[in-house]
Amino acid sequence: MKSHYKSLSSYIRKVDVRNKDGVITKLLGVNLNKELMPSIAKTHGVDLTKYKVLSKNQFACKFMSVGRDEKLPIGFYQEDEKAIVSSAYYVFESIDEELLDSQYLMMWLSRPENDRLLWFKSGADVRGSISWDDFCEIVLPVPSIEKQREIVREYYVVNDRIALNEKLAQKLEDTAQAIYKQWFVDFEFPITKEYAESIGKPELEGKPYKSSGGEMEFCNLLDMEKPVFCKTDFIESYVKLSQGQVINAKTNYLIESEGIPLLRIQDLKSYEEHIFINPSVAKSKIANLEDIIVSRTGNVGLTFRHRTGVVHNNCFKVKSVSEQLTSDFLFWFLKSKRIEKQMINLSSGSVQADLSHQKFNKLPIILPEAKYQKKLSLYLNTIEKNIEAYLNANTQLNQLMELILRRMSKA
Repeated sequence: MKSHYKSLSSYIRKVDVRNKDGVITKLLGVNLNKELMPSIAKTHGVDLTKYKVLSKNQFACKFMSVGRDEKLPIGFYQEDEKAIVSSAYYVFESIDEELLDSQYLMMWLSRPENDRLLWFKSGADVRGSISWDDFCEIVLPVPSIEKQREIVREYYVVNDRIALNEKLAQKLEDTAQAIYKQWFVDFEFPITKEYAESIGKPELEGKPYKSSGGEMEFCNLLDMEKPVFCKTDFIESYVKLSQGQVINAKTNYLIESEGIPLLRIQDLKSYEEHIFINPSVAKSKIANLEDIIVSRTGNVGLTFRHRTGVVHNNCFKVKSVSEQLTSDFLFWFLKSKRIEKQMINLSSGSVQADLSHQKFNKLPIILPEAKYQKKLSLYLNTIEKNIEAYLNANTQLNQLMELILRRMSKA
């Protein structure tokens, strides 16, 4: 062991305070992202007095599934209000914050190298667990408290910037969704000069269509009113749908250290490519920047584009094949919350949600005139570029955070 490395056992202690009077009802669990979160367990009629109390600056973790998850589920609690966790969890704390800073410790326990070590200790078994003694055998560099806090500050400057970028990206996403809804759910898009003049009311140019008396008609397919000039149909007549590449025991030979990135749902959301596929796969499985990708299993209805790679089988690749439907409008149509909800409702499956080709193809679509599609896209594509700028920046910042974590071993 390196001279500046110390055993964790010298710096932490178990805490076992029970919710004896049952007054604490804030029940938390731990996820694989090493975050504490509200528990989904039903507590009605459950005896909460057996649960462990979690106080500020304490850790909660579970050791029974490290072999299966290949990660240590652990969270660091930083709120003033006390919470409770399952009695199966271990709760512990730093013995002395002037010797080992809790945030510094959480950073160390977040390193992938630590997860690999504990997975090895579990015996790499599917049901493998580790013991408290196994956990306490972890060694870590313990520099001066000043150095620890300097590393923590550096880490959280980056972490806070990532959180801010995510918040800004979400606000832009909400704005784009609101604009789409205003235009083609509420039908309050701005009246064009040509339409205003055609009905002899030039003063209506730029006014919201429906509330300004725009001509509407009831549509049975949509089960709602729509502008008279907007066509409706099933989506199957306007798109080409391709299912992604199956990756299983029979096709694992396709996975390589280099090649074309595999686009799974988790990769699409994080802007990171973790698996590469041999370029020999069929072209129909490969997405280019202009292709739209829609998740079809599990978390159904997530819609992405501007990704290149091999589409995984848990997604569809969708392309417009009609001059009546621009690729941009198709993207924003599929990305709208209303259509996402419809896709979720159409999906089925005994184990997990599964959206079939047949059900996707029966999505009803509204087709405004091309000039309206293009005008909407002009607004929303600008917003999309700004969203992607924030998310791409976060990719770089996450790499910087990983570098900071790696550098801890040399502290």
